[in-house]
Amino acid sequence: MSSLQTIQEQMLQAVLAERAAKLRSIRSDDIAGAEDRLSIYHHGYRVRLRDALKNEFTGLQCMAGRRFHALLDTYVKAHPSEHYNIRWYGADLPSFLDETQPWCDEPQLAEMAYVDWAVSTAFDAEDERSMGMADLSAVPAHAWANLRLSMQKHLRVLTVTHNVDAFRRAADSGAKRPHLRRFVHARRILVWRKETTIHYRTLDRDEWPVLNAALGGETFAAMCERLADHHDESTAMSRMVQLLQRWLETGLIQGWTTD
Repeated sequence: MSSLQTIQEQMLQAVLAERAAKLRSIRSDDIAGAEDRLSIYHHGYRVRLRDALKNEFTGLQCMAGRRFHALLDTYVKAHPSEHYNIRWYGADLPSFLDETQPWCDEPQLAEMAYVDWAVSTAFDAEDERSMGMADLSAVPAHAWANLRLSMQKHLRVLTVTHNVDAFRRAADSGAKRPHLRRFVHARRILVWRKETTIHYRTLDRDEWPVLNAALGGETFAAMCERLADHHDESTAMSRMVQLLQRWLETGLIQGWTTD
């Protein structure tokens, strides 16, 4: 290993260490001492990691309040960056909160982090085309039973037991921090992007089984059967039309195929 590589490796280990160590390769001058110079990099590395997390987890910051910095410090200490792009540094934060004391005692924190990360990754996702009503009207009548919808690949559905979407909306709009609420029954939040705008909303109780069927590649006939568990025959088809219109208008559908 060359002398330069040796110095670089020593510098890396010193920055990643819990406490800044002394390095012979760093010298003092009239401006700052050797320990102060290394301390600047040691501290700056962690500040940049925390700043990156703040940008990605705005809903979590709104929810955690004064504890947010302590939460980030715990994560930064336990998770040195392993990716060359700092943008992906927060990928493990939701699971960290889900599994680590004391944060796992408050499941709303992990739920909020999962929603924040879904919003972040949807924004960076590859552009995909979306269908409109005119596209779907080209499907022959005899082919509808075997129609299969292709949904946007970046679409995410997250199960939550608290009103985490209210905290994200407050963070996005700069509104007052809402009160935390726990639901009697778990709900599902849909996150997606249409053009350059991120959207998120709670799925209707009868909508999730149908959307899940579409995501699983099931046929239109199978999707209608899912609605039959919530509606009688006279209203199931009209509700199916409403859902299709909503998905098309909001850009959830990428394409379709028939067997």
